[in-house]
Amino acid sequence: MAELSEKMCQAFHLASEEYADVLAAADDASQRLSDLYPLSDDERLAISDYDAAFLVRFTYNSVAIEGSTLSLMDTALVLEGEFMPSDPADKRLSDIFAARGIADGVAFSQAAREKDACLTEDLIKDIHERTALDCQPRTRGSYRAHPAMIVGSKTNVAAASQVRSLMGDLLFQIANTEEHPIIAASAFHAMFEHIHPFTDGNGRTGRIVMNFMLEQSAYPPIALKAADRASYLAALEDWQVRDNPRPLVALVANQVVEEANTRIELILETRGR
Repeated sequence: MAELSEKMCQAFHLASEEYADVLAAADDASQRLSDLYPLSDDERLAISDYDAAFLVRFTYNSVAIEGSTLSLMDTALVLEGEFMPSDPADKRLSDIFAARGIADGVAFSQAAREKDACLTEDLIKDIHERTALDCQPRTRGSYRAHPAMIVGSKTNVAAASQVRSLMGDLLFQIANTEEHPIIAASAFHAMFEHIHPFTDGNGRTGRIVMNFMLEQSAYPPIALKAADRASYLAALEDWQVRDNPRPLVALVANQVVEEANTRIELILETRGR
């Protein structure tokens, strides 16, 4: 436990100048987006429509990273309440609950952020409880009480007996870090997955909380792509096993740039009509 606790401390005290290139691009794009506000009624409507489409895209990618069989169109129909396989044994039934849970978890986290809620263990547990709808009710919102492993990864997750203490350490680091917000959000995600506090649904919950942290700091939310699953999981492992944060920080920062630029283009297109 001491080793992982020390690793978490180091994760929130990086030399930010070593990441100046990728962070500067994300800061510039996010600032250009912020400079376009306040929006007109038409622009707010355009962004609202985009946010609805983003939720579908975020949900689709997040469950696909975990092996979901749902297509993007299936995911859209699930969130509209219009899709259900006819065969109860169909694996897509659990995928549907997973997708619906992500939408519920995102809605809950957004409501908490709008109330200026602080990131706490209780908030993370509440997000997980709503997100992990495909899991047994007794495991949702509760730390695991048994050993766990990440299949296909060299990362050794925390022992169940260490989870509560390590989560306290993680939240302490978040509350006291002076790191760049993108580094802090990336560090949270890497260390949260390293602890692996819940029986299942850690990745989905971690990506929702990472967006909670980004949006708290005025960055757009991101949807890590299922198509980039291999590089994303490798970036997590690089940090957790080889103490190399750069791949994940760069991945998150580049996604911030992409999302900010997409929103900028939409607003300017609407403004120019």
